[in-house]
Amino acid sequence: MTLQLIDKSKIYFYLSLLLILLSVHNANSIHFFDNFFKIKKINLIGEIDENLNKNLLFSLEKFYNNSIFNINIEDIRVILDNHNIINDYKIKKNYPSEVKIEIRETKILAYSFENNKKYFIGANGKKIKIEKFKNDKLPLIVGQFEVNKFLELNNVLLANGFQLKDFEKFYFFKSNRWDLIYKNGTTIKLSNEDINASINLFKQIIENPNNDKFSIIDLRLKNKIILL
Repeated sequence: MTLQLIDKSKIYFYLSLLLILLSVHNANSIHFFDNFFKIKKINLIGEIDENLNKNLLFSLEKFYNNSIFNINIEDIRVILDNHNIINDYKIKKNYPSEVKIEIRETKILAYSFENNKKYFIGANGKKIKIEKFKNDKLPLIVGQFEVNKFLELNNVLLANGFQLKDFEKFYFFKSNRWDLIYKNGTTIKLSNEDINASINLFKQIIENPNNDKFSIIDLRLKNKIILL
């Protein structure tokens, strides 16, 4: 998502200056004006990873020494959208010679493997490849799953007072069903029809002080709970 913010009063001022310079046919002044409006700085604002910062600055180098009036914001958007870890951004032309880009990274929720390669799942619904990630306590997702399915599960967990860090692993099955490995090692087998009801039942079970620890809580069948 982009938002181009332009100070119109500055544009009118500089355009007026350009007309004055052209009217007197002063070649030196026109040359000065041309250089005055060339991009000399691209400023990335936000708490972003050092490697991402370097990669973006490298990709944006081609805009340097181009006229700020000729820079197409869509061209910058293409570069930013190519980095899945970016959640959103704002682009601003700061006349006469600077482009400011405010960037916010997405929250990393979990990780998985595809073709033996590790990737991360972002809250923005994208798969992200990062060489290094400082948080090593993320849950693992096993199986061929759609990211939006995992985000739906996460929303249900949050609505019931759970967080992803409360779980060690998530298993997704072709039957469109999840198994969850709770932090104490208990396996929770969810229904594929009503996840919210299953999570709510699981919450009631673990919050009951009279219940012993179970290795398996099977909630796949409607109106039936199997505890092992």
